[in-house]
Amino acid sequence: MKNILVIIIVFLFIGCESSNLVDPTAVIEYSIEQKSRVKLVVENSYDTVIKVLVDGEKNAGKYAVNFEVTNLAEGVYFYTIEAKGIEIDYYYKTTEYLLLVK
Repeated sequence: MKNILVIIIVFLFIGCESSNLVDPTAVIEYSIEQKSRVKLVVENSYDTVIKVLVDGEKNAGKYAVNFEVTNLAEGVYFYTIEAKGIEIDYYYKTTEYLLLVK
């Protein structure tokens, strides 16, 4: 039986009461089906690491990570999630972009 790692990433803005973003926070949600070593990193378009949001062992389940974007300049950012199996040999990596407009 082949074990499959499923990671779902959702990017949302919360804290918006009008078209003016007073205190925007990005919420990145992901789900893993197997115990994994997970790393979630946000980088700018120059490949500079802005923040490491997750770096550790996670059990199977759904997770949400808050990312404060107030102090970031407008532009394109990338977040990469990488998962390595602990009990079962597998590897998953994906990169998505986010466009920050203030």
